[in-house]
Amino acid sequence: MEFIGDLEKYCLMTLLNILKFDTTHTFLTADRFDSIMPILLELICTTDITHLQPALSELPIAANNPRLWKQFNFQLLSRAKSIEPRVRQNVASVYLDFVAKMGQSYSDLLSDSLPFIAELLEDSDETVEGTVKEIVEKIEEVTGESMDQHL
Repeated sequence: MEFIGDLEKYCLMTLLNILKFDTTHTFLTADRFDSIMPILLELICTTDITHLQPALSELPIAANNPRLWKQFNFQLLSRAKSIEPRVRQNVASVYLDFVAKMGQSYSDLLSDSLPFIAELLEDSDETVEGTVKEIVEKIEEVTGESMDQHL
């Protein structure tokens, strides 16, 4: 069983390196994005997302396509409706990385994200709620506007 964990870890590390260093944006076509994203999102339910988190949050950045950003944004935030606090926490952790990596470009996704973020701010799990507050702070930092009026 340890082999499977190591295999998954090395596959995710390899994918991360491919995504990070594909400066010509030729590897991650829309078709490849559509193939890879669902597989990675399924892994969000696992206990340890140490190697998943950087690869998953880098995926839309490497895609360099606003349509794919929106698709990723919706698919990831939809996973936050899970009844399992661990899954919601994993989603929030990946989303925090995603917002940070998107920077100013995140502004285009804000209106689609607000309902999910508002719901997660009232999460019954304190860890999830705390991470979502960090997300709100990061959004305020990258957009330059207060989220008080939106949430």
